[in-house]
Amino acid sequence: MLHIDKLTCHYGVIKALDNVNIKIDKEGIYAVIGANGAGKSTLIRTIVGLVKPTQGKITFLNKDITALETHDVIREGISVCPEGRRIFKSVTVYENLLSGAYIINDQKRIKENIDIVYEFFPKLSERREQLAGTLSGGEQQMLAIGRALMCNPKLLLLDEPSMGLAPNLVDMVFDAVVKIYSEQRIPIIIVEQNSEMALSISDYGYVLEVGKLDLEGTGQELLLCDEVKKKYLGA
Repeated sequence: MLHIDKLTCHYGVIKALDNVNIKIDKEGIYAVIGANGAGKSTLIRTIVGLVKPTQGKITFLNKDITALETHDVIREGISVCPEGRRIFKSVTVYENLLSGAYIINDQKRIKENIDIVYEFFPKLSERREQLAGTLSGGEQQMLAIGRALMCNPKLLLLDEPSMGLAPNLVDMVFDAVVKIYSEQRIPIIIVEQNSEMALSISDYGYVLEVGKLDLEGTGQELLLCDEVKKKYLGA
């Protein structure tokens, strides 16, 4: 499905990603963990065309998407819930969800997708006419994920979905991710500093360290790995 080959990215003279190789060939939840500055968000931004690599290739469903602009990547079937949520605070919850469906022309499909989002996040249905900027942090994160689901993605990218949330809300967000995958069967890549939570729900995981792919394995293998425990799990 998604093949990332020898991906290297620079911000000026700083090498944010260094020869990264990732291959996702089947359904599942995939975690990308690492310390702040490891290159996790750069990886997401490069996949969706917001950052252009200096080397390497990204292939999605056998198509080279390396040079595509972001709107074209989304049309190919990759949707992203960005770091920091990036919702439109001055319009309603409903209008935010509509903005996520801009590539869909079928009004019946849009309504069906909104109903699906409301099933996953009932709070959003209750607040559908409320300005998004007045939502709590957890509700805003629900909205950001819901908006990403509106375009019928074939691959969903979640960039730091637990950032800035209270522990009980973090649990709620991760429970929602598991539910979305179990019911929609959309492959999900979740980038997280909350390594333990991310790995605990993941089928497979990757560890980035200073822009390089340091370790990979199943979620359980990485949770039990002494190096991962020491560096990322506080053990």
